[in-house]
Amino acid sequence: MKLGVVAEKLGLSFEHGVPTGQIKGYPYYVTQVSIDTFIKVPMMTFVFEKTLEKEHVKAIQKAVGMQQIRIESVVLNQNAVHIMFKHGIKQSDKHQAFLDKVADAFKDQGLKALNHCPFCGLEETDSHRIVMGAVVKVHDACAKNFYQELTERVEQEEKSNDNLVKSLGLAVVGAIAGAIPIFISIVFFQYMLALLYALIPLGSFYGYKFGKAARKSWVPAAVSIISLVIVLSLHFWLYNAIAAFEGISLTDALNVADFRSAFISDLLTNVLFLGIGIWISWRQMYKQTTGAVKKSFSGLNK
Repeated sequence: MKLGVVAEKLGLSFEHGVPTGQIKGYPYYVTQVSIDTFIKVPMMTFVFEKTLEKEHVKAIQKAVGMQQIRIESVVLNQNAVHIMFKHGIKQSDKHQAFLDKVADAFKDQGLKALNHCPFCGLEETDSHRIVMGAVVKVHDACAKNFYQELTERVEQEEKSNDNLVKSLGLAVVGAIAGAIPIFISIVFFQYMLALLYALIPLGSFYGYKFGKAARKSWVPAAVSIISLVIVLSLHFWLYNAIAAFEGISLTDALNVADFRSAFISDLLTNVLFLGIGIWISWRQMYKQTTGAVKKSFSGLNK
């Protein structure tokens, strides 16, 4: 749903082109938030002047009930929360009561809305930036200096190849570790579960991350390739073991129609399920790369 339609249904005004509301002194912005790799939904974004600690998040989650929330960094670290609409995108007494409950949870936790320049802390600002869909009041010079420093740091990181070999090696180890549950599921239960395949790229990515090399924009793609190699290796190893159990080579076994049919069917299923696993995990991986960092703060470059 387009944000203009959302604003119209909720009777919201626009602040610098962003649908904006307010509840008990807490401004909120309606933004499109990714809930997986390709799907975005409208959510309410509240931005605070400090990092949300575990007790804050727990209190907010209790207030919203089963509704999905996401903690995000809007210039400051982990200082914003995206909250999904509970009673549909429309004005209603239930929606208003929901907002009141959420605002009361903020107040009870001593949370205050960000109403000063997040870079220098002064309240008198001379500009604004749109960051992660939220309007942030800033000093123009502060925002530009921060973005320049961030860009220089990210570019320096992208040029670094320190620990790259180590990280790629650990990415392979992580992918193998992620494939173990699939191996157990296939061998002992003769069952293939698509969700398990997300463990392979995630295991590979966190193995790479553990190696402490720069998390460049191409890392998720490299992890996907490594994951594919591991899945194909596992598939060929399993069918080679089956052939060896029958006392013949894999090449000879593939000449048997039923064996060849099962081999191809399982191969396609493995590749399809890995594709689903990569689709599920891609956003989680990409958001931790240097490319995502630059994109997240691109709104500061005004």
